[in-house]
Amino acid sequence: MQTKIKKLESVIRYRFKNKELIELALTHPSYESERSYERLEFLGDLVLDAVVGINLFMEYPDAEESFLTDLKSAYVNSKYLHNAGVSMKLEKFIRYRNYEAPRLDNFIEGIIGAVYLDGGWKKVEVLIKKFILHKKIEPIRNYKNILSTLSKKHFQTEPAYDIVSEKGLPHKKIYNVRVKIQGRKYVGRGTAGTKKDAEMLAAENLLFKLEKYRKIKHERPLNS
Repeated sequence: MQTKIKKLESVIRYRFKNKELIELALTHPSYESERSYERLEFLGDLVLDAVVGINLFMEYPDAEESFLTDLKSAYVNSKYLHNAGVSMKLEKFIRYRNYEAPRLDNFIEGIIGAVYLDGGWKKVEVLIKKFILHKKIEPIRNYKNILSTLSKKHFQTEPAYDIVSEKGLPHKKIYNVRVKIQGRKYVGRGTAGTKKDAEMLAAENLLFKLEKYRKIKHERPLNS
């Protein structure tokens, strides 16, 4: 494992003081359920969101909030992060016990969390700029944010998300999520390989129903 860590450190151009952090970041729950990337992934998700958001805010001083939100969504999207992991050849460094390699987006967030704990904000910002913010991409619609804005405007409350079911092996889970606005009959549903993607699909589904049946539209039409 130490050889793999050294090779990965040369790829990301960061040398860990605490090697245990990067070991955890590279360990899938299927390999060792009680010592895996999950806590670091949680932290990395928060750090990634903040670093990307702040950098986009500084880069686009005249951009509207809606543009910044949609562009941030594109950079932290699970598919984009997975592809970043592919470009880093992360599959050569991770530890798992499955016949198929797991998704790499969770490992990316785990590594971000590990670098943040080991080296602080400046080091993790360098990492994120090098592998995630290094190229221009198109914004994607953040249906969760759109639904939140619409719900607060028309119903004075936030939508509530629930995981209806969670199926499959640890490396290939399928999440079924529903979202509802309190006091309203319509329910949005979404199914995907990550909670984030399932919630986004559920939000999109509920927005469609609200537009179709209640004629409630957001400032940014869904088909734009």
